[in-house]
Amino acid sequence: RWFTLFFIPVFPINTLDSFYECNSCSQAYATKIKSVLAETTENRDQVIERAKNLYANALIAAMTHMAIIDNEFAAEEEREIDDVIMKFPQYEDELRSTKSMVIENGNNDNYVFNLLNQVRNELSSEAILNLMAQAAIVLLADGKIEKEEETLMKEYLIACGIPKDFYRTLLDKLKKVEVQH
Repeated sequence: RWFTLFFIPVFPINTLDSFYECNSCSQAYATKIKSVLAETTENRDQVIERAKNLYANALIAAMTHMAIIDNEFAAEEEREIDDVIMKFPQYEDELRSTKSMVIENGNNDNYVFNLLNQVRNELSSEAILNLMAQAAIVLLADGKIEKEEETLMKEYLIACGIPKDFYRTLLDKLKKVEVQH
């Protein structure tokens, strides 16, 4: 956060988060990734596998929760969720279980938001933005965005450490991609 003078950032007030930028790929990662990189190949592979699993579970939980929030689970929304599950064949049974649990229980015990908080603490900023973009696809799947869905998406963004104002930018970009296809 910066102190601004006539909308010009002058000096930093405090730090919201710190990231490490890889010189090879230019992607941003949480600073704790440096310690992971120093570990053995086996440990790194385990961390990567855990991150993929967390990403997939959080994505399916968020998409399913988004699909049921308006009390209508449209066929188009379910098709989008099932398409994502098929992209993670190694976790298919676990993801189907996550989907079923969220359908039955919604966000009981803050299940979905707890996953999103884990994502915020463990995954790269690109992974978080990608997850939010994928989850937002459910918003557009049935052709209309209900108020409950919009509110929930903004809450997801906040849970992931992204300003809720990013919602409009995210939707605009998704609609442009949809038009191109």
